[in-house]
Amino acid sequence: MNAIHLAEEHMRALLVPSGSIDLSPVELLLRQIGLTPTRAGDDEAAIAAFRMAPYPLVLLGMDEAGDRIVLLRALRASPRGMQASLVLVARPEQMEKLQPLLDAGADDFLLLPLDEASAAVRLRLAERRSSERPAPVPDDFELDGLCAVLLRESPVPTCITTREGQAFVEVNDACTRLFGYAREEMLWRTAKDLNLWETPIEPDRLSAIFREQGVLRGVESRVRTKSGELRHVLVYSGIAEYAGTPHVVTMFPDLTERKHMQARLLLADRMASVGTLAAGVAHEINNPLAYVTANLGYAHEEMVRLMERSSATLPDGLATSSPLKLVYVALGEALHGADRVRTIVGDLKTFSRETQEPLRAVDVKKVLDSTLNLASGEIRHRARLVKEYGENVPPVRGNDSRLGQVFLNLLVNAAQAIPSDGDADLHEIRVATRVVAPGRVAVEVSDTGAGIAPELLGRIFDPFFTTKPPGVGTGLGLSICHNLIHTMGGELHVHSDLGRGTTFQVLLPAATTPLEEPAPEQRPVASTGGPRGRVLVIDDEPMLCSAVERILRPHHDVVYTTLAAEVLPRLEAGEHFDLILCDLMMPRMNGMDFHAALQRLRPELTGRVIFLTGGAFTAQAKTFLEKVPNRRVEKPFNARALLAVAREVIGATG
Repeated sequence: MNAIHLAEEHMRALLVPSGSIDLSPVELLLRQIGLTPTRAGDDEAAIAAFRMAPYPLVLLGMDEAGDRIVLLRALRASPRGMQASLVLVARPEQMEKLQPLLDAGADDFLLLPLDEASAAVRLRLAERRSSERPAPVPDDFELDGLCAVLLRESPVPTCITTREGQAFVEVNDACTRLFGYAREEMLWRTAKDLNLWETPIEPDRLSAIFREQGVLRGVESRVRTKSGELRHVLVYSGIAEYAGTPHVVTMFPDLTERKHMQARLLLADRMASVGTLAAGVAHEINNPLAYVTANLGYAHEEMVRLMERSSATLPDGLATSSPLKLVYVALGEALHGADRVRTIVGDLKTFSRETQEPLRAVDVKKVLDSTLNLASGEIRHRARLVKEYGENVPPVRGNDSRLGQVFLNLLVNAAQAIPSDGDADLHEIRVATRVVAPGRVAVEVSDTGAGIAPELLGRIFDPFFTTKPPGVGTGLGLSICHNLIHTMGGELHVHSDLGRGTTFQVLLPAATTPLEEPAPEQRPVASTGGPRGRVLVIDDEPMLCSAVERILRPHHDVVYTTLAAEVLPRLEAGEHFDLILCDLMMPRMNGMDFHAALQRLRPELTGRVIFLTGGAFTAQAKTFLEKVPNRRVEKPFNARALLAVAREVIGATG
C-alpha cells in the first residue's frame, strides 16, 4: 500500500492559475506525460490543498504584476514544502521578473507558448528532482549529533540559506528569538528582504570575506531585529549539505549583552576619571580662589571701616559719586563674582563623588539650581528658562550628586532638542517641582523642541539607543539616568508630542528624615571681640598664607609657613599655638602626615587643628577625614567666616 501511495503521489501535480496566464496547454502536457493535474481556485485554496496533501510538482501561473513571492514562501514553509518542485509559467515579456522568484524558492520555469518537447523534459526533471529530495524529519524524530545541536537544541541563533539568492530555508528557535520574526516570516525570504543588516554594504563585506576564505570565522557585525533594535553578533558561516544540495549554514552568537557590559564598565571608568579630573580641577581653582576671596573680603571690610571713619553714616549715606563708595561697590561686585566661581566649582565637584554615597534627605530645588548653573551655557542660546518650584515640596530620599547627574542629562537633552540657530525667545525649557501624591515628589523637565516619534518612545531608555546624529550621543545617557533613579526608589517617565516637545518626569519618594542642613554661615561684623590668640597657618600657597595672615593679624598673632616639616622643631620645643590652620593636600608633608607627627610630639594640640581643603581627596584622605574629629574649612573662604572660626576655636581653648 505504501508503494502504491507513493507512486500515486509522484503522479500528482498542482496547478495554480492566474488571471493573465492560461494553464490549459500545461495541463494537457501533464496528462500526456502521465501526471495527474489538479487545479486550485486561487492562492489560498492552493496553500490549503498543498498542506493537506503535498504535491511533488506545483506549477504557478505568473500574475500580471509578476509577484508570486508570497505564495512561493508559503508553499516552501508548509510541511514537506522543501520536497516539492515549484515551476513558474510565464510569458516571454515576463522574463525579467523571474530571477527574484527563482531566488525566493522557485526551481524552474516554462514559457508560453510551450515548446512541448522541451517543456516535457523540464517537467520530468522537476518531478525527478522532487522524488530525489529527502523526506522531512518528523517532529517527534530525535536527531543525533551536530544536526540536533544546530537545528533544535542550540541556544546559538542558526540559519540555513540557499547558496544562490541566500533565501532562508531553515531557522532554529534561537534565530527567531534573535531577530524577532516568526519562523514562517523568515522562510524563503532573504536578509535583504527583512532588512536584517545594519548597513546595506554589510552583506557585500561579509561576502567578500567568505569568497576569500571560504568561511566566516567570528566576524563581528551588527544586525537589525524586527523592532528596529540593533544587536551585536559574531558571524560564522560555512558550506554544508542540506536536503541533498549544498547550502550555507550561518550562526550568529549574540554579543549584545557583553557589549553592553563592556560599555557600562568603560563608562564607569570614564566617570571615575571625570570625577578624579573634576576633583583635581576644583582643587587647583580653589587654591588661588581662596586667597582671591580672602583678600577681597579683607579689602571690603577695611573699606567699610574707612568709610565709617570718613562719614558718620553707613555707606548708603555717602554720595553715589564718592570715590570710597565706588571702590566699595567695585569690591562688592568682585566678591559676588568670586562667589559665583565658588558655586560653579562646587557644582563641578559634584561629579567627583562616589556613586555609593548613602541615600538621605535632599532638597531637589537646591540640586536643580546647582545643575542649572552648569547647564546655563547650553540653555541660554536656545530657549528661555522657566522655573516652577511648587510650594510645600518636601525633601526627597536620594543622593544629591546622582540627582544632579540625572537633571543635568535631562536639561542638556532638552536644550539639544531645540535648534541652536533659532530664536531663543520662541522656545522654552521649563523645570517644575510638585507633589503628585502623598509621599511622592515629581520633578519635570519640559522643552518645546522637536519631540520624539511615538514608535521610538518605548526604546529611549534602552542602552545605545539614540535619536541624535552619529557622533553626538552614545545612547547611554537616558539608560544611566533610568538606572540611577530606579536605585533611589524612583521612576523616570517620558511624554512627547512630535513637533511640539517632550517632558521627562522624575518621580521620587519623599524623605522620611529631615534635611541635614549645614550650620548657617556666621557673618559677624569684623571686630576685635574675643581673646587674642596665636595662630599657625600651614599651606603650600604663599599668597593664601599672606591673605590669611592679613585677615587675622588685627585680632591674633599669626605665624605661617609653606612647609609643614619646618614648623615641627618649634612645636617639639614647646611653642604654643591656640589654633592651627593646615592645608590637607600638600607636597612633601601633607596635612595627614603633619597630624600624625603632631600626635607624637604634641598630642594636646591635635584638637586645635582645622584642615583647609580644596576639594581633591584621595581614598586615603577620605578615610582620614572620616576617622579624625577635626573640623575642616572648604576653600575658598571669606574673611568674616575665617574670623568667626578663629574666634570660636580660640575662645573655646582660651
